[in-house]
Amino acid sequence: MRTLMIETSPGVLTETFFHEGGDKLLVWHHGTPAPRPMSPEMADLFASYGFTVAIPVRQGYINSTAVGRRNVAEDAKVTEHIVDYLGFTEFRTIGYSGGGSRALADLALNDKCIKGMTFAPLVPTTIDVFNPFTKATEEDLNFIQKVRDWDQNLEEMFQSEAKKMLADDPLAGFKDADEDTKAWLKTPDALFRFQQTTLGIETGVMGWMLDEYSLLTDYGFDVSSIRKPLKIITGDKDTLVDMSCSVWLQTQVPESELHILEGMGHSRVFAIDVLDEMLADF
Repeated sequence: MRTLMIETSPGVLTETFFHEGGDKLLVWHHGTPAPRPMSPEMADLFASYGFTVAIPVRQGYINSTAVGRRNVAEDAKVTEHIVDYLGFTEFRTIGYSGGGSRALADLALNDKCIKGMTFAPLVPTTIDVFNPFTKATEEDLNFIQKVRDWDQNLEEMFQSEAKKMLADDPLAGFKDADEDTKAWLKTPDALFRFQQTTLGIETGVMGWMLDEYSLLTDYGFDVSSIRKPLKIITGDKDTLVDMSCSVWLQTQVPESELHILEGMGHSRVFAIDVLDEMLADF
């Protein structure tokens, strides 16, 4: 996998992890705050299905230009520039967690996007018909409001959280995991992923801040406007993005199908064995 620096608007560069694996283009949107390349094993899996993969690193992360606060819809324009730069006339989109919102934007706003897939996706948080924060603590809700208000102490707060992430063992939270998850954690793909958990914050927290802001404010499009095939994959043991988000999303997109994976948590749903099954007719 190599890195491209693609100009996605005048003077704005988007770092893009790129693996040429076939004549079909797949745009993969990373989670929050975790931009990273694919493992060699995952790259080989996509190539086995004929996919070339591009992973745009969102603004402010690593070497991508930080533009400023903007909504999720703006990232669909970034995707469009990348697809045009690579010379493809159509593409498929995949998003994981915070990247799921970008996959939805591609489906809603890009004519070249023909189908999509989301793993443990986030959904709009500013609508009246569904509240994804019913299980949030008061501390969580206070944090969310500070992000929305772009609080003057926000950068200090994110720096504090980043310091903890950089010091912590990314696998520490799995000590009580089930045997299937523990076995998965030993696979080369999982080890590769968790070794790069902090890649997006090692150069600062602005990307993370801007990413969270876009996810907690108006997306700039209506998910119910999507009229393309969408696979929604969620785990019933996800403690980071509640399964109810995926269930609600399925009711909003007419051509969607929902896959609830029993016993799987937030990270486990985006693993090679699951992806292999989902790619069969994608």
